[in-house]
Amino acid sequence: MAIKNIILLFSIAIFAFVSGCSNDDSGDVNNDAIQQNAILQVEIITAEAEPLTDPVEVFGTIAAKQSSAIGALVEGPLETMFVTVGDRVKKGQALFQIRQADYKRRVAEASAALRLTEAQAIQAERQYDRVIALAPRGFVSKAQVEQVETDLAVARAQVSQSQSVLATAKQALRDTIARAPYNGVVTARMVDEGSYLNNRFSMGEQSSALQLQELGIVAAIVSAPQARVDDLKLNQSAKVYIDGFDEPFESYVFIINDRVNPESRTVELRLPIRNPDYRISSGLGARALIETPPENAIILPRSAVKGDSAAAYIFLSEKGIARRRDVKTESIDFERVKITQGVKSGEKIIKNPPSTLRDGQKVERKQRKPAS
Repeated sequence: MAIKNIILLFSIAIFAFVSGCSNDDSGDVNNDAIQQNAILQVEIITAEAEPLTDPVEVFGTIAAKQSSAIGALVEGPLETMFVTVGDRVKKGQALFQIRQADYKRRVAEASAALRLTEAQAIQAERQYDRVIALAPRGFVSKAQVEQVETDLAVARAQVSQSQSVLATAKQALRDTIARAPYNGVVTARMVDEGSYLNNRFSMGEQSSALQLQELGIVAAIVSAPQARVDDLKLNQSAKVYIDGFDEPFESYVFIINDRVNPESRTVELRLPIRNPDYRISSGLGARALIETPPENAIILPRSAVKGDSAAAYIFLSEKGIARRRDVKTESIDFERVKITQGVKSGEKIIKNPPSTLRDGQKVERKQRKPAS
């Protein structure tokens, strides 16, 4: 009797367990059905094409408009340096001076040689005049006439030669003082007084004394990816952001190098920037945004796109039914994305689809609360 009671109780327990499981499964199914049939209120926006500017972002370095290694035009020991690093100089201003003693001596020698040849030319002219005066009377031979003509021509040629030598000597004397070829800033000093400078690179001596840079206008030398080359045109507006400055500088595309760097696959651009007060120094890092013509594109808020960039999708509202659709996107900023494939203008997009939203679920536009 006891055994029969135990078996009966065990059977009852199994039946109750099975019944309970059946009830739980049917509850899940019912919940799914309820959720599927429930109408979810969502925010709905209309996809519309709008103008979008996709600027070309480039990076590079600030460079001076001109940079020159100022060397000596004549050879000799450096006697005086008139400037130092950081000095701002004007065009024609004296920068340094080579010792002048030897060049002054050459000027003096050339001047003396010129006076000698001029005296010889005067003597030759007088002799020529006397012979020519006697020639009609037959007192001088034809050979004598030819001789004085030749002597006079030689004397005059010697005068011209001496004048040229003197002019060269005077120019060399002037060249002992090196002057600034343009308004600029002294950015480096290579030598000090006493150093021997020459104007020939093959002699092994120092040929440059200073580095001068023209900074009234600087240029951002930047590299653009080859994929954007077709988007770049001369005179396109640009904003240049320079390390150390809060505000960008206005510029434009002045030069596009026709050569593509085969290693980096980039194209070099030059963007000039006015720098009248020399605030911007060469060598600073720069980032530039080059404006391109706007194109019509469908732009959605990031909250409307689910998934990641490799598998992005959205939900559309089609006659009150949510429909999932895969899309391709490009990032614009932190709040917006550009839809490159998957959405047409005029389609209804669910702006903030909840995580519980499923394909095929009924939806309706959420009513805005009246302003209080």
